[in-house]
Amino acid sequence: MTFTLYKETRLNCFYVNIAALLKRLPVEDAHLIYLFNQAGLFYRDTEDEDEFQISPYYRLLDDFVYGLFGARLHKTGSSAGDDYMRTLKETLANGKSAIIESDIFYLPYSGFYRRTHFPHALEVTGYREGTFEICDHYYEYHGFLEESELQAVFDASLDSAFYKRLYVWFLKKTEGPAPEELTPAFCKSVIQDNLANMQGAVTYDCPSGSYPGLAAFVPICGKIKSLKTIEEDSVKFKTASYLYEGFREIANSRYHHHHFLKAIGEHALAESYLEADQSWMVAANLLMRAATGNQFQAFEERILARMERVKQKEADNTALLQQWLDRRTAGPSDDVRKDESTTA
Repeated sequence: MTFTLYKETRLNCFYVNIAALLKRLPVEDAHLIYLFNQAGLFYRDTEDEDEFQISPYYRLLDDFVYGLFGARLHKTGSSAGDDYMRTLKETLANGKSAIIESDIFYLPYSGFYRRTHFPHALEVTGYREGTFEICDHYYEYHGFLEESELQAVFDASLDSAFYKRLYVWFLKKTEGPAPEELTPAFCKSVIQDNLANMQGAVTYDCPSGSYPGLAAFVPICGKIKSLKTIEEDSVKFKTASYLYEGFREIANSRYHHHHFLKAIGEHALAESYLEADQSWMVAANLLMRAATGNQFQAFEERILARMERVKQKEADNTALLQQWLDRRTAGPSDDVRKDESTTA
């Protein structure tokens, strides 16, 4: 069995596993920059009145993975732990490493074991004589779990609040050659899509009923204002947690998009996105400080003031994207860098 821990602190637990699978094709780190290119925004209420979704990602990674690297992400879901185990073994037997899901509360090696519930993803790289080799890239852990231990994790996770089904993901190279180069047309399409989403278009896989782009700030700020009036602590901290995690993920998306823009030679625009990353992180940290001391009323004015600054930064960046495209109305720009460093 062999393994590679992929270390990238600004990718969420699912995305860092996708990156690890791609590295096994292999894909160079420098080329992964082009995959994590989304810097959108949407807010959506769910059927559970205590839950909502905030995300910068309006499109699944599948199309990008295929278009850039000539591979497909495959997934199979199971609602029973024994079926899920069987799917995992079949995937590994076909020579593929696999991404699996679990409630981290039940992972024996985790620092959150029997302390905190939340959904998590990790990679299984091999199986031999009743033992699974795992790489938890997000927590930089490599080790082994017995089949009985992992089966217990699956069974318990399916009984948790997070999962009705668990999915196994693996990556498969498609027949035929992978795309040979990253084209100016692709770079332009990425910026067009981010602009469309931020201007309010619900694009690709962005859920229906969403508040896309800059319009999302109204319900987001409404949730911030609601924190001081929620009486039940569990609901209050659940709402704060959703906001905090959402803000962090939006910040991460801006950080990665800044690397994408630098890679295609748009350094000034890249710096503006790095500033947006920092603004979202400040808002997230203010929320954390409010939650730590249960001082939501005391922190509300500061958080909302920061959100106004964040909104203005996002509006400025949206205008910069429009200006970038306006300068290229004749078609894909020749000044988007296209050399050995931008080939996939």
